[in-house]
Amino acid sequence: MDCSDGFDESKCLNNSMNDPDTVFKPGWQEPYQSIIDDPDIYKYFKDNVFINPGYQRVKGEDPPDWLRFKSFSKSPDYTELADVLKVNTDEIAAMGHQAEDFILQCTYGGEVCHPRSDFVITQDEVYGNCFHFNADPNKDTRFTRGTGTAHGLSLVLFTEQYEYLGIYGQDSATVVSIVPRNLRPFPVDHGFFAMPGTATSVSLTESKIHRQNQPYGNCTDETSNLHFTDNVKKDSSDKMYSIVSCEKACFRKVLLDYCGCTDSVNINAPSCRILNDTQVVCVQLMLFFFQSNLLPCDCPPPCRETKYQMTISESKWPSDAYLDNLLKLVKVKNQKTRNLNDLESARSNLVRLKVYFESLNYESTSEHPAYTWEDLLSDVGGTLGLYIGLSVITVCEICRFVIDICLLCSRRKDKLPLKGVAV
Repeated sequence: MDCSDGFDESKCLNNSMNDPDTVFKPGWQEPYQSIIDDPDIYKYFKDNVFINPGYQRVKGEDPPDWLRFKSFSKSPDYTELADVLKVNTDEIAAMGHQAEDFILQCTYGGEVCHPRSDFVITQDEVYGNCFHFNADPNKDTRFTRGTGTAHGLSLVLFTEQYEYLGIYGQDSATVVSIVPRNLRPFPVDHGFFAMPGTATSVSLTESKIHRQNQPYGNCTDETSNLHFTDNVKKDSSDKMYSIVSCEKACFRKVLLDYCGCTDSVNINAPSCRILNDTQVVCVQLMLFFFQSNLLPCDCPPPCRETKYQMTISESKWPSDAYLDNLLKLVKVKNQKTRNLNDLESARSNLVRLKVYFESLNYESTSEHPAYTWEDLLSDVGGTLGLYIGLSVITVCEICRFVIDICLLCSRRKDKLPLKGVAV
């Protein structure tokens, strides 16, 4: 019924991915053999890994044919349709949560902090606008003076559920990622959810790891190890090296080099198309290579690493008794909070988050060489001294032995009787 003439629907299909022989034409793997040339790997990918999206009836993705995308989606929750929505950083900045709407209350160590001046805004391809506290390189680092909630970060966040976009707003929560100040956060990889209607408390314990570089180990602190190119730009928050940032930069560089597209909003390159046969195969193949450690990504561990061990607890919030006071406080923040009128709307849209240190002590794990050059020289010197001492004594004993033999022989000659001598 999708064909204009109604005669042969196969002629109207603008995507040939219903036929694997059409997608995997002879020699399809040749562009990727510079990575690996084992034919068994490509056969295994074709037979066991590749997933046919099944969008051959979809008319287009620019603009998206949402009706058919949803009709032919293979996942029950439309997970794969996340790749259909193509937005850039400017669109995310405009359509995502705004700092003054999202952050209703903020205090740190009892002092008021401000949504615009105390948070650095970055864009994430999954979660949109992200707000990084204590990360502005032009401002002094904030330090804590004690432990407990009174000396930590306290936030009231507004999720604005009524502005969620259908299948792209399946989770009603905020995503929290806690990282060192100069390290770029990756909420998709290292984030946890703080749900509306709850007060989430996160107590932190800091641990530091110091690794040894060559010749004892293989570590680095240089952001130059990140696989940046002209299109894969270095982010302003990439001041510290991490394995995650290195692996992501490497994977995106490979996507650009072999697929000619990107999966990140922060890269100046075309987005990968879900209806492009070649790009779909290439993206899945590169992901398979990446997960199988077959890509040429040199991502050693950092020599200096700071981690936070978290203890997360939750309680229902706000209470019935506190509701009226809370609504009076948040309704004056902006126009959007005026939609909060009762306990149900408050618990559906408001999140209380507290982050603090459980202890000002930290755990340090350091690598130290078990055998240093000083130890080697000391042992060599001691061994040489032993052998030299033994050699001198041995030479002296041999010389004395030779002398004793000579003396003994001369004495015996002096005492020999004279026989057969006529006088």
